[in-house]
Amino acid sequence: MSSLETHPLKDFLDRGILATIDTDDPTVSGIDLSHELTTAASAAGLTPDQVRQAQENALNIAFLEPHERQALLEAEL
Repeated sequence: MSSLETHPLKDFLDRGILATIDTDDPTVSGIDLSHELTTAASAAGLTPDQVRQAQENALNIAFLEPHERQALLEAEL
């Protein structure tokens, strides 16, 4: 991928594909989740609703107990 502007995440979310925003090893790459949610998501053209959907997708596939997942989904993301 040559740039964030051409990253397919926006298209994935528009099509309802279960896509998320995350980081690989932040200690190695120096990129943390805060950076991905603000800088990278914006550069990729994501709307605030798409960012929220990506966060909800991540919670829905996380290894959490159902009550933990529900509490996080109900909290402000």
